[in-house]
Amino acid sequence: MSNIIGYTTLNTKSTSKILRDLDLAKQDLENHFHIRKGEKWTNPDFGSNLPYLVFQPLDTLTIDEIEDDVITVVSYDPRFNLVNSTVTVDEDANYVYVSANLIYLPTKTATDLQLKFDKEFNKVTEY
Repeated sequence: MSNIIGYTTLNTKSTSKILRDLDLAKQDLENHFHIRKGEKWTNPDFGSNLPYLVFQPLDTLTIDEIEDDVITVVSYDPRFNLVNSTVTVDEDANYVYVSANLIYLPTKTATDLQLKFDKEFNKVTEY
């Protein structure tokens, strides 16, 4: 597999840091979830509907759409295989929490992804 290097300024104080391999792939996947469908003018089908779905009634239909969106976004990245995902909705706290178990295919490494979107559009992603 080719050696791909990426740079990020997220969570750094003054300069960018270099990301490689699994860290780079995870950052790319996180970015994909935070790009709303239609925002990327060269590819309007790229991105996620999760930010839009948080504002919908959080019923079983919306939860099914969220689960489909997680599958679509993870399937877009050939470096990951989705093992399973769980969607948790808390209407009282107004958030959607997605937990996904992934396999990073180049090294067969298991990793987890947790995304939390709330109606204030505060976003928290953890691996």
